[in-house]
Amino acid sequence: MNKLLKGSIAGAVGVVLLLGGAGTFASWNSTVTAGGAAKIAAGTLTVTDPGTTASAGTWASATGPITNIANFLAVPGDVLTYTKTLNVSATGDNLKAILSLSGGAIVASDSAKSVDTTLATILASGAVLTANLVPATGGYTVVNGASTVTVKATLTWPSKAVTVDNPAQGGSVNLSAFSVLLTQN
Repeated sequence: MNKLLKGSIAGAVGVVLLLGGAGTFASWNSTVTAGGAAKIAAGTLTVTDPGTTASAGTWASATGPITNIANFLAVPGDVLTYTKTLNVSATGDNLKAILSLSGGAIVASDSAKSVDTTLATILASGAVLTANLVPATGGYTVVNGASTVTVKATLTWPSKAVTVDNPAQGGSVNLSAFSVLLTQN
């Protein structure tokens, strides 16, 4: 092989190596700390039961207070209300939240019984939450701060038709999961 050919091959290999490692060459740079001693803290969002006698929830129907909801036998046309006082706390400069009735608050006592699932479906479809807050889409607006909130859940069994109401006769629902949901908006 002649010297000129060997030199050309070596030069081509060198150029390929340089091009392949083009990103590895150092470039000038400089850094300065601009934030000083700044830090960020996270806010909070809570809804709690005050746990006092005054905050205990109460049930009522159109005919008056219900002393023991477990013994109440609902019929088509009934409107039941549950009123409760809660503590709501929202801390965060830009925090907005929605207070609403949680999904799954009204469930069939026995999901294998059609009378229970029918009654649960009827009552859940007519469930509405109201609160002494500013109404918003999907619930009520909670903004930065702490407050005592009175919520009222209304369960309506609209008197529909025999074909809808009769299948719920003798049904039972479980309200132990009846809850209020506070979600950041």
